[in-house]
Amino acid sequence: MNPRFDRQHHPNHGLTLVECLIAILVVNLGVAMLAAPLLMVAATRLRNDRINQATELARAEVDRLRVMMEQGVEIRTTTLNVLPPASSISATIGQADQLSAQPPPNSLVDCSGALGLPTSATQACRRRLNNTEFAVQVYRGQLSVNSSNLVLAYPVQVRVYSAEAIPVTTSATPVTQEPAAMTSSLVGAETRPLAVLTTEIIRSDSSETLCRLTNCS
Repeated sequence: MNPRFDRQHHPNHGLTLVECLIAILVVNLGVAMLAAPLLMVAATRLRNDRINQATELARAEVDRLRVMMEQGVEIRTTTLNVLPPASSISATIGQADQLSAQPPPNSLVDCSGALGLPTSATQACRRRLNNTEFAVQVYRGQLSVNSSNLVLAYPVQVRVYSAEAIPVTTSATPVTQEPAAMTSSLVGAETRPLAVLTTEIIRSDSSETLCRLTNCS
């Protein structure tokens, strides 16, 4: 029997060094091809989870302001410290969407007061949810008041950013107003708000609120 033929077809014949190297190369290429998509999926899922958390924070902020009005707390123009800071955009009731032109925050502060509100529309309050830090920017438009200076309604907007997005120096990349979206694209995502909520806070227990808002005689 030909010994050369016997070595090639022997049942215990192993892999050659070249075959091992080729197998290792194929496995490494497969892992490399799968790594990038898997990392992208993980990053997108993490970001979408943070968007959901940010939306929850924005809703909680609006609910807190709405409950204050619905409980009949008398807020007058002399006690505006219980309201969000005024925006530089003069939006009135029915024009809440105009608040989207408000400049983004330029500082992150610890809003440790009883109401937990910033003192300026360009400040963002530090908030924590599920061990994740966020920056909440809340501001209002023009107030609708009665003859006794009782606040009847006002438009409000809440933006929630990642806390890391707020610039700590003037040379840092500024954040933007454009809201983020649940997408696989992460380009510029770190500078956009994770959630934006725009609404109107209306005092429902005042008999003149509806009349004033609808301009009845």
